[in-house]
Amino acid sequence: MTEQASNDAWLGNQDRASYRKAPNRPTKDELRDALDNAPEAPRADDSAGGGGDTPPPPGQPPEDGDRSYRGRPKGEIYDGCPVTPLGVRGDHHYFLDVLGQMRGAKKLEGQFMQSLFGHQIPKLCFNFAQWEYKGDSWVRKPGRFDAYKASMAMYEATSELGVFNPLNDVRGVGAWTDDDGRLIYHAGDAVLVRGEKKRPGKVGKHIYPAQPPIPHPDEVDEAPDPVPEILKTIETWNWAVPDVHPFISLGMIATQMLCGALDWRPVFWLVAPAASGKSEFQKLIKLLHGDDGLVQTTDATKSGITSKLGQSSLPVAVDELEPGDERSTKERDIIALARVAASGGEWFRGSADQTGVGGKVYSAFLFSSILIPGVMKTQDVQRLIRLEMKPLDKGAAKLNLQPRTWRARGARLKKLLIDRWDSWPDRMSAWRHALEHEGVMGRDADNWGTVLAMADMASQADIATEDVMASWAKKIAFIANADREDTVNDADAMLLHLMGQQYDPYRKGQQYNIAQWVMGAAGLPGTPEGLRHPDDEGHSSLRITQQRCNTQLASVGLRVSGTGEEAQLFIANQQLQQLKDLFRNSDWAGGVWKQSASRVPGATPTPHPLTLAGIRSRGYLMPIKSIPGLTSFPMDRERADDVVGTPVSKHDVEDWG
Repeated sequence: MTEQASNDAWLGNQDRASYRKAPNRPTKDELRDALDNAPEAPRADDSAGGGGDTPPPPGQPPEDGDRSYRGRPKGEIYDGCPVTPLGVRGDHHYFLDVLGQMRGAKKLEGQFMQSLFGHQIPKLCFNFAQWEYKGDSWVRKPGRFDAYKASMAMYEATSELGVFNPLNDVRGVGAWTDDDGRLIYHAGDAVLVRGEKKRPGKVGKHIYPAQPPIPHPDEVDEAPDPVPEILKTIETWNWAVPDVHPFISLGMIATQMLCGALDWRPVFWLVAPAASGKSEFQKLIKLLHGDDGLVQTTDATKSGITSKLGQSSLPVAVDELEPGDERSTKERDIIALARVAASGGEWFRGSADQTGVGGKVYSAFLFSSILIPGVMKTQDVQRLIRLEMKPLDKGAAKLNLQPRTWRARGARLKKLLIDRWDSWPDRMSAWRHALEHEGVMGRDADNWGTVLAMADMASQADIATEDVMASWAKKIAFIANADREDTVNDADAMLLHLMGQQYDPYRKGQQYNIAQWVMGAAGLPGTPEGLRHPDDEGHSSLRITQQRCNTQLASVGLRVSGTGEEAQLFIANQQLQQLKDLFRNSDWAGGVWKQSASRVPGATPTPHPLTLAGIRSRGYLMPIKSIPGLTSFPMDRERADDVVGTPVSKHDVEDWG
């Protein structure tokens, strides 16, 4: 209470003007005593509920602390409020508005409050009324509310709920699971939990805010099975592996529908030349998912895709992602996003206010193109399932894809998958076991196990028999082994890069790659004639060849000890300029090569620094036979007999100065 109010309490009904002129004003002690003994002001009747629904007694101004503020339930604006507080993050306060949409604002001003309450604004006015005195009583001002009082209640409610993290707590449209593995399907205007429809809002510990609706699963229990017609249509394309790719395509479509609920999402790439029907296949995919059930584009960027996805788990289909200009990062960034999505990871980028922008992505990606861009890294290839089409036969009839028919089939397929979700853990385990029995392990088992189990779940309620799974596992093992030849680990990739670098120390214009210099230093068959050196009698000398090749290799931080397939290659740890040049603009630049060198099979660190062209450095010794392809030169074996002389001892590793 202000000093002026204290004075009024002491003076009672005395005229304020005469008080100001009075010679004997009350002392502070008298004012304090009057304040302590002042009678409690009457309040609005709390029993009516809702706060400002009961006007104050006649002649008494409304009190600032009625039930809408003091008596509200913890974490709520008022009891039964249609707007739900969520919490605070920094200087933002978050709510679910009257429609269930998530909203956030720094300042809780009148217009923002009205937008939160929407068609329920009358409740806002009722529970936070503004009063005016008319005649001999107080009445509400029609269509007005006390924004200050309402904001106090809203600020306090969000603070009571604590810190809110939109990145982890909010889930957009698509498939999800709760902590018990139960499937939750957010359709935008409804949330399906074990087949039961609920309003968008809080389910368990997560928030499923209202969003524009996506196609719902079919609600008809006795609808015809859509899978035979879907599979029959997919088989009309001219697939490179016709007994495998159609079934895998069915599994891909099923994976896309429930991708956010899966632990692992393979990346699919459809490779097809012109006139193969690739775009028509993309159209079929779009119809099965329905409008807004798939993020599909032919010209996209990473930021464009993440903006479209938001916090949803919708699948993504990118057509015509062809190799771009070498300086372009567009393809690389999109492929990197798909890599993150495979395991449900987070992406980040800087923002203008230096706070950073990011999100989580749980989408299954499908790319299609004539050629796969060469920017894919080993970790990208390990997540990839490749499908391939051939050109259609001349005169092949165009498909008649009726949108209504195919959207209905997609809705029925989605219902089948949701109804059979409880079998998913056992189904996935069974298929993965079958694949591992045929030697398909690791990421290959994650990729193929997921897509095969999803195709199986789409096709039938019961898990496939062991014989069926074994038959498919044999087919997939053949494909996976063939694709594995194109997949190398980081150690092999580092050696492949290093061995392929051109090196011309003599500046004669005739360049040899590092692999050829290493062959000469190790005395291996296949050493180029230009690197062989004769002795005094003009015969090719192994010792001289090895010594001279090693001398040149030493200047770039490399050295070979020993001879033949038992030789070892030394790579320095020191960032020598010429060694740095060999790795420039690669994944191993700036000294990173030593990390991959340590992973080469049989590699051992040197116990003490060794000298290379006058520079001492520690490093790694690795068997020559661990370098892919270096000791396998069947076309050059006949040259081995031409290499004569005394081999270099492996103990010469100590004499590199």
